Amino acid sequence: MIWHRGALFVFAAIMSVVFIADNRCAHGFDFKGLQPVQPNGVFSTFSASISERGSAALGVELEQSVDPTFYRITSSLSYSLANTLEFDATVPFSMKTNEYGFEDASIGLKTLLFEEAGLRPAIAALGVISAPSGQKEITTNGRYGGGLILSKKVGPFRTHINALYYVPFKEDLRNEIDILLGSDYPIAHNLSMLTELYLKKSHLGNSFDYFEGRIGYRFKPLDFLYTTLGVGYEFMKNTPDVRVFLNFTVVYPHKEQIYNRIYEEEQ
Repeated sequence: MIWHRGALFVFAAIMSVVFIADNRCAHGFDFKGLQPVQPNGVFSTFSASISERGSAALGVELEQSVDPTFYRITSSLSYSLANTLEFDATVPFSMKTNEYGFEDASIGLKTLLFEEAGLRPAIAALGVISAPSGQKEITTNGRYGGGLILSKKVGPFRTHINALYYVPFKEDLRNEIDILLGSDYPIAHNLSMLTELYLKKSHLGNSFDYFEGRIGYRFKPLDFLYTTLGVGYEFMKNTPDVRVFLNFTVVYPHKEQIYNRIYEEEQ
């Protein structure tokens, strides 16, 4: 079966369309950037985990914001080049009323530096580059950057911290800083509660100007499918944005769960 190769081909085709498409004007209140693919992430927070070599995942996220009303479809792909090296790519498509268009497409490499051991968290490095493929209202003319990812199991919680730094290609824009804290709490064998705090210094200012809290659930109805539903609330604006996220992720290859059966001998 060559599902993962097909997914890479389809995603490459989407990227090509983004670069050459003559999109209509679109409006964006923030930039999606490179996104993790479930289950190796919490909303926009990457985990240090990398799946086995040859594993692939393709995710589609539907997003709606209120005040302003805004829609976005984000396609993301991850592919494990090795047990410690992962390729990621993200293409967001934004929509508002009759205006629509692609945002900057992003690709990245995540490298696992240290496994979790004792008090030490798992540590990974992330490198990202974005192509200047979006419309002028939702683009920084591309950017590059990256940072560190830390993951640690604390009690029943799996926690992740991302510290990321980006440099826009456009000279009159300021450098960006993203600080993310995400947690994953397993409620059942196929259900987890997700929480995230997202603090950002955008390319428009010199101080942190964006702070959002998110909460939701990740459900695994099938061995190869994850569904995530969440809501976000932005705290730093006079009229905070409320956002709803619905994500579907298909993984390959999937591993069927093994159930151990215990038989009692009759006395």
